[in-house]
Amino acid sequence: MISKPIILVVDDDLPILALMRALLREFGFEAVTAQSGEKAIVEARARRPAAVLIDRNMPGMSGDELIRALRGEPGFDGLPILIISGQPVSPAELATLGADGAILKPFDITALIAQLRSFVPAAQHT
Repeated sequence: MISKPIILVVDDDLPILALMRALLREFGFEAVTAQSGEKAIVEARARRPAAVLIDRNMPGMSGDELIRALRGEPGFDGLPILIISGQPVSPAELATLGADGAILKPFDITALIAQLRSFVPAAQHT
């Protein structure tokens, strides 16, 4: 049995979550999704993802607040976190937030997967 790395995708947009589930599965990952920051924390605690993709602009708990909350969770200080945003995110902002990278919407699939794989190798079929 091949174990696929779990990627937690957090976005308030259901079509984006559906697209990301299919896309990540196609590239050797298992996607777990959450529509809010609060639900994402519950999923992260339960599933222990290999990486997290977070929409920066969400109602309620923002992506920035979620990153800070995850960084405060025991065992998540080294968890790769990538921001998905419609606005460019500077390296200084990434460092301040505690995020490891950013993907600009609309995202390029090849760039998204390459950046994700730089942190988490996909499942290998042997």
